[in-house]
Amino acid sequence: MKDNFTKHIKNDLYLSDSDIEILEKYEIDYLKFKSVKELMFQIETILRNSDTEDDLEDLLIKLSDYNYYFQTNK
Repeated sequence: MKDNFTKHIKNDLYLSDSDIEILEKYEIDYLKFKSVKELMFQIETILRNSDTEDDLEDLLIKLSDYNYYFQTNK
């Protein structure tokens, strides 16, 4: 069973084991990104340019929500 609690990866990047599994499925090296925004941009590029399952889009939505709630000055 995968852990769904997010863990600090580096900088402002927090991922769960399930998130990491999805990224690895699409061969996305999440460790090379300096920020969650860079990772989101890469996921958006993949979604635009290839057929993917809903899991990658769901992950992008999750990361976008995280970025909004925890990184945006309100």
